[in-house]
Amino acid sequence: MKAIRWAVTVLLIVVIISIAGLFCAERTELGKPAVTGIRQELGEITDSESEILTSVTVQNPNPVSIALVAIEADVLMNGERIGKMSSVGNTELKASQVSVLLLSTKIDNQKIRGWWMSHIKNGERTEVRIPMNLIFDLGLTKHKYPIVFNSSLKTDILSDLDLVQEELAGLPDEPASLTLKSMNSRFGEVTDEETEVITTLVVANRCPVKISGYYYEIVMNEVTVGEGRVAANFARDSATAITFITPIRNDKINEWWVSHLKNGERTELKLNIQPVVEVNGIKYNYTMLEAETEFTTSILSTLSEVFVYRWHVLY
Repeated sequence: MKAIRWAVTVLLIVVIISIAGLFCAERTELGKPAVTGIRQELGEITDSESEILTSVTVQNPNPVSIALVAIEADVLMNGERIGKMSSVGNTELKASQVSVLLLSTKIDNQKIRGWWMSHIKNGERTEVRIPMNLIFDLGLTKHKYPIVFNSSLKTDILSDLDLVQEELAGLPDEPASLTLKSMNSRFGEVTDEETEVITTLVVANRCPVKISGYYYEIVMNEVTVGEGRVAANFARDSATAITFITPIRNDKINEWWVSHLKNGERTELKLNIQPVVEVNGIKYNYTMLEAETEFTTSILSTLSEVFVYRWHVLY
């Protein structure tokens, strides 16, 4: 959540800068409002909605108020609207005073499944777009001043999977000794129901072995997002690559998302693969792979680049 909070902060700072630019363009003899303090906290997080609250303290050095009456925006990721931002309470920047602006960002958790699918299909890339309106009271009417923010998000979730144990437990040492040489995981096909995780293991064995099936489990922040038993028929005589397909259930993504936000946009992912191996006619259940990794997201924080750009443009 830290990255999302920072992004919301950046957005609100840019709003203040934009207001200052508009205001000072009309009255060049006046000073520019300045941000003097920022505070962030989680709002209410439920199974259906996640809220981030950001308050920004603003010093208006001028003898006249700035009649900002509201801030409203949509949050779109890969073209899908996943949430909205809006100001809470009074947003007027009072004359020669310190004002506190409060912004609420609400994310529809039910939209996260669709975003996840688009993110993985797009090579773990997301385009973030936030069209925003600053609403001013001009006396006889209200005026909306539009601002559009764009940023991007890139992840590489499976690239850093590390082996928890390299010894293959559950098989006799002789003559069926197996050695795990290397592993590689990647995302495969994405459907409405599942997201494939494809893991290839290079295993050296001393005698012919047969894999007749396997059990797998994928856990993200203690949320089991995929598990099951899969029939297989692999026969291997020596060192070779064995590929396992372990799907994530997309209907578990919303539950994972809530845990991801509560954990500061950080997820611990664990992958466990336990095949049934037949050696000399005897079947063994054993753990072939225990691997884990940690990944973070910064879904909106790259908007800081927009902040820097607009600062130079306005001033």
